[in-house]
Amino acid sequence: MTTSRAALARAARSARLALIHGGPERNAFLLLCKAALATVLAWEFAVRVLHSPTPFYAPMAALLVVDRTMVRSLWASVQLIAAVVLGMSVAWAVGSVAGVNWWSIGPVIFFALLLGRWSRLGDHGLQVPAMVLLSLLTVGGTSVSFTYLTILETLIGGAIGVITNAVVLAPLHLRRSREQVVAMAHQVHELLHEMSQGLRADWDADLARHWYRVGGEISLHVPYVIQEISTGHESTRLNPRHNARPVRVDWEGYESTVEALHRAQWQITGIARILVDAADDRARQPVPSPHFLARYADVLDALADIVTDFGVGDDVARARLDRQVAQAEEILAELREQVRVAPQEDPQAWPVYGSLISDAERAVRELESARSRAVLPTVDGQSIRAPQSALIRGRILWRARRREPAHPSTVEPKSGLVGQEEDGTPNATAGRLPIEPHGSAQHID
Repeated sequence: MTTSRAALARAARSARLALIHGGPERNAFLLLCKAALATVLAWEFAVRVLHSPTPFYAPMAALLVVDRTMVRSLWASVQLIAAVVLGMSVAWAVGSVAGVNWWSIGPVIFFALLLGRWSRLGDHGLQVPAMVLLSLLTVGGTSVSFTYLTILETLIGGAIGVITNAVVLAPLHLRRSREQVVAMAHQVHELLHEMSQGLRADWDADLARHWYRVGGEISLHVPYVIQEISTGHESTRLNPRHNARPVRVDWEGYESTVEALHRAQWQITGIARILVDAADDRARQPVPSPHFLARYADVLDALADIVTDFGVGDDVARARLDRQVAQAEEILAELREQVRVAPQEDPQAWPVYGSLISDAERAVRELESARSRAVLPTVDGQSIRAPQSALIRGRILWRARRREPAHPSTVEPKSGLVGQEEDGTPNATAGRLPIEPHGSAQHID
């Protein structure tokens, strides 16, 4: 009973979000509506125009080809038609030559299953053995009219599905992919800021583990961000809605931003791992001196500032990023010299100091080397706002329940995504991230 109530509550929440503002929920709801409309239209066409005695294949084809992008709809239509043609052709050939009996069905189904595994047919490869079996068991595979009508219905149903998807608000997925790029940049910035604040205060192994866990969660989310960027880029192709009102988006710049942040995040996670080992009594690693860590915190602050201006194309931001890179390199050079010449209380501590300095240097170099290709998303010169969706929360946000009560995180769950809260109200942290002056969009879904 509790499970049913929870499911109903989630459905009601998704419906409310779909009605109140744009986002994944509205896109999913619209796709369902278009699939239902295309199915009805294909059914009516098969009944009233083709006079089909079994109007099944047209609505089935229409239902299966309505997809998230026009490219996927067109490709799904081609795959489905190819699968049906292959299946019906195999059934017709076997039925005409050998008839339908126990020794002919087995080999032909086995052959159809092999054809269905052809990668070019994708998920629609399952239609090949299904069509073979259906044709053999209903008309013995020998009815030319049945084969012709089935292929014609599939062709028309696929066309109706593609046209419906194109005419009724052709899917254009720009907002979600760009929001996630912004969300990732914000998360990296907040993690660096939290680490720098912690190193200046009373940090311990529990807090270092939290930083390490957060860094891992950000890295795990990267493939999903790249996938969303790819989907957004794909949705602009062959899209009449985009052709009517083109949106200027530097998709390659977005990917470069995410990849550079990911590489820098590896080094940041490595820093957190070193701190975990240094603070954990079981690891028996030397603990860096408070003076070193206080100065090292300045490096992390500089890195956080670099992330803030990373991907911004205006001259002011470039000059500011140059200063931040120079500041980080200057402090790291100072720390490197300090470790080299100053006597250490613990002679065994130099590997810890060297690892911290090397990881920070690599993080700076990763961002510096990719700055010319990086672009952060904007809309009309303003930072894109990322939604508080369950998907993003589950993959990129670190949960408050995982934190130790004695060490509250400065990264609030609501600040991990810049922009709207779950109820659609503006987030107070919106606008803190940099903007992309040369890639602003005129409209987003």
